[in-house]
Amino acid sequence: MTEQTKSRRGIQSVEVGGKLLTALVDNSGPMTLSELARHGGMLASKAHPYLVSFCNLGLVEQDPVTGLYGLGPFAIQMGLVGLQQLSPIRLAIPEITKLADTLELTVALAVWGSHGPTITYIVESPQPVQIAMRPGSVMSLLGTATGLAFSAFMPPKLVQRMIEREVGDSAVLAQTKSLASQDKLDATLNEIRTRNMARVQNEPIPGVSALSAPVFNHAHSMVLAITVSGSSLTFDAGWDGHIAKALRETADHLSRVLGHNP
Repeated sequence: MTEQTKSRRGIQSVEVGGKLLTALVDNSGPMTLSELARHGGMLASKAHPYLVSFCNLGLVEQDPVTGLYGLGPFAIQMGLVGLQQLSPIRLAIPEITKLADTLELTVALAVWGSHGPTITYIVESPQPVQIAMRPGSVMSLLGTATGLAFSAFMPPKLVQRMIEREVGDSAVLAQTKSLASQDKLDATLNEIRTRNMARVQNEPIPGVSALSAPVFNHAHSMVLAITVSGSSLTFDAGWDGHIAKALRETADHLSRVLGHNP
């Protein structure tokens, strides 16, 4: 056995158990024990001890009502740390911190995750507004500025699948009725593409408005959304207002740094 082969030897049981975590990620949703076992290529009696250990570590959690297994809080935390180590996010954090200081508003970064637009970093306003948004939050595609920005610029087939899932989920409280028809949704997305910015006012939370701008990379792919939000009483939601101008400058600057050339 060569030295290189020795150095690459792993622990087989860890790799076997890792198949269950891979199945949860690939499925993008909760799974039964039998489903996990089948995807992991093992019997349910063999998969169960792995899942118990993963639950103890916080990598997996089991719904006490349905019994379904999903990724746990530690797995989500690991994912967020991994996302923050990506170059676009590292570059964006100091830029949105300056933006938040300038505007004195809450500014958030979001990426496209396995469940849709996912908040990865937030700079809070000195005068915080009650917003249901924290690192790890998955934003509505139809009811939030962040979601609408991704809906406009991500691949249409990918977005459509997510939108259909959201529309069919009665638990999605952020979904807006104003975009229920395909014609209204198409018109809204076309306006976002024209203005290179998404906007919501008093939705999904009454009294809160937001603007969100996309950040693109060298391949012209959207990699981030920068979202500014605040109280509708004082928030300048105009397309050409001072908030939109500052947000657009920050997003365009990051896009240029990442090699985007419109």
